[in-house]
Amino acid sequence: MSVLIQSMRTEKFVKGPAQWTDRPEKAREFGGGIDALFYCYQNHLDDMKILGRFPDPRQNFTIPLSEETFE
Repeated sequence: MSVLIQSMRTEKFVKGPAQWTDRPEKAREFGGGIDALFYCYQNHLDDMKILGRFPDPRQNFTIPLSEETFE
């Protein structure tokens, strides 16, 4: 499984602090959805989505995060 964070505005993926990429294979992989959620919270990122990708695409998930998520 891989967990990535993607901007809903630009569709770019988090690569590192203040770094973005268009390519998911170059994006930072998080240890899980909770790690990705904390990263967004700690870095004040909103309008993002957490993407979980599995070998079996039926298990994939997307969690949208908006400004209201962290209020």
